[in-house]
Amino acid sequence: MPGARRDPVSVLFDRPARELLARVYRLPRGAWAGVRVPPPSARQAAWAAELGIDLFGPDNASVRGGHYDARTRWLRAYVRALHYQHKWYSDALGGGLREERRTTPASTGALKVEVGGWLAPVMRGGRIVAPGGNGMRARLLYGGKTARRVVEAMPEERRIWTGEGRPGGRFSYVELRDW
Repeated sequence: MPGARRDPVSVLFDRPARELLARVYRLPRGAWAGVRVPPPSARQAAWAAELGIDLFGPDNASVRGGHYDARTRWLRAYVRALHYQHKWYSDALGGGLREERRTTPASTGALKVEVGGWLAPVMRGGRIVAPGGNGMRARLLYGGKTARRVVEAMPEERRIWTGEGRPGGRFSYVELRDW
C-alpha cells in the first residue's frame, strides 16, 4: 500500500508484544493471556510530542468510526504492535514466533485483543509486586472455515472487506493516520 508505514509509537511495544504473543501461542485456542500496560514515561511522552503525537489523547484511528476501544494513542500502539508481530513473525508450523520476518503476511483475523481499564499497583509486604497499568489481554480464535462463517455472519460495518470485495466498516485508510 503506497504511503503505508508503521506507527512509530507501536515500535516501542515490539518486545512486549512478542512476549505476550509467545504466551498466547502456548495456550489452547480461545484462552486469554494478559498484561498490564504501564503509562508512558515522561521521556516517551516528550518524544511523541515532538512527532505531534499525544500519547494520552484519543487514538487517531485509521478506520472510519473507530476500531478497538483502546481509549488512548498509547494503548492503541500496543494493539498495533501485537497485530504487526503476529502478521509478520508468527510461525504457523512451530506455533511460536520467528526471528526473521515472514515473506508473506499471516492473517491477523484470529488474533483478538481487549483493552481494559486501569489496574492499581499490587502491593505485598510493603513492596510493589505488579505495577499499575491498563489491563490488556489477547487470544487466538479458530481460523479456516469456522472463522469464515463468523465473518460472513457479521454486519458489513464490522468487517474489513464486504462480501463483494469492497472496503467494509473496519477498513483502514492510510490518509486518516497521524503517522
